[in-house]
Amino acid sequence: RLIAVAVTEDATYLDPMLSGEGIDGIDAMVAAAQPQFAGAVLRRTGDIGSHPDRIRFTWDAIGADGEPDIAGIDFCVVAPDGRLQSITGFFDLVPE
Repeated sequence: RLIAVAVTEDATYLDPMLSGEGIDGIDAMVAAAQPQFAGAVLRRTGDIGSHPDRIRFTWDAIGADGEPDIAGIDFCVVAPDGRLQSITGFFDLVPE
């Protein structure tokens, strides 16, 4: 339900490990990734940079040991209704 609020019906997500198209595809992608980072806390680590229809932000996922398990930057296209139309992620820190 939260994904449908955040992205358009035709949204795309792409990062070095996963991809998804549409609400159902992105939902399946998130469900596949969650077990790899069980218990991790996602957080934005910097300001959001924006242009009229584009944003970028840095993030990480903090594991049980208090250290980042993964970190990166996402670039997004924002649809006229404010939802994300495309998300492209890049990793700065990846799990071993």
